[in-house]
Amino acid sequence: MRSMPTLVVVAMLSVLSVRQSVAGPVVPGNSTVPTHITLVGSRSSIADAIGVYTVVARDLANNPHDNVSIVLDLSGCSDLTLCSDQLDARASVNCAAKTVRKFTDISGSVSFTVLGSSNGAGNATTLLNGAKIYGEGTLLGSPTVSALDLDGSHGVGINDLSVWLSDFGAPGSPPFGRSDFDGSGALDINDLSVWLTAYGAGGSTQGCATSCP
Repeated sequence: MRSMPTLVVVAMLSVLSVRQSVAGPVVPGNSTVPTHITLVGSRSSIADAIGVYTVVARDLANNPHDNVSIVLDLSGCSDLTLCSDQLDARASVNCAAKTVRKFTDISGSVSFTVLGSSNGAGNATTLLNGAKIYGEGTLLGSPTVSALDLDGSHGVGINDLSVWLSDFGAPGSPPFGRSDFDGSGALDINDLSVWLTAYGAGGSTQGCATSCP
C-alpha cells in the first residue's frame, strides 16, 4: 500500500500535468507588458534596479502561463546596443539578432533589467515603440526604449546630458525613443528630471564590459 506522502506527490504531479496539457497559447490581450523600458548600466557588477520591468504571460482563460520564452527584440532600434553580458545568469543574449531572452516562472511572470546603451549625439534614429516583446513567438507589445547611457561610453555621465539636449533640440523635436525617459511620447523637462534622478542615484556608473557588435 502506498504511503500518504507518496500519494500526495503523485496527486500533485497529476495536477501539474493536467495544467500543462490544458494551457493554451499566450494571448497578447490578456498578458501584461510594459509600454516603456529603459536600458541601464551597472555599479560593482550589479545591474541598476531603476531599469527593472516585468512581463506576465497569460492564456485565453487569463491563467498565468509558466515556462514561456519571453524575448525583448531590439533589432528595429539601430541607435541602441545591448551588453553581451547582462549580469543575469537567467538571461540569454543573441547579439546577432539583438535580443534578450528569459522564461516565465510559475506565476507567469518574468523580470528583466536590460543592460545597454545608445551611440552618441546626432545618431538618434528610432522613434516611439521601436522594440518588440514576444511570448513564444507571439508579439505581445511594442514598447518605447530609452537608454541612460546615451553616448555609449563609461556608463552614465555628464556627456549623456549633452546627447539628450541634442535630441531635445533636433529640428522639429522628433520624439526619439532613446531620450523619452518617462515614456510619455514626448521629449520634455520631465525626461530630463528622470535622467538627472538616475544620474544622481549612481546605479549606472559602469557601461557594458563588452557591447554586442
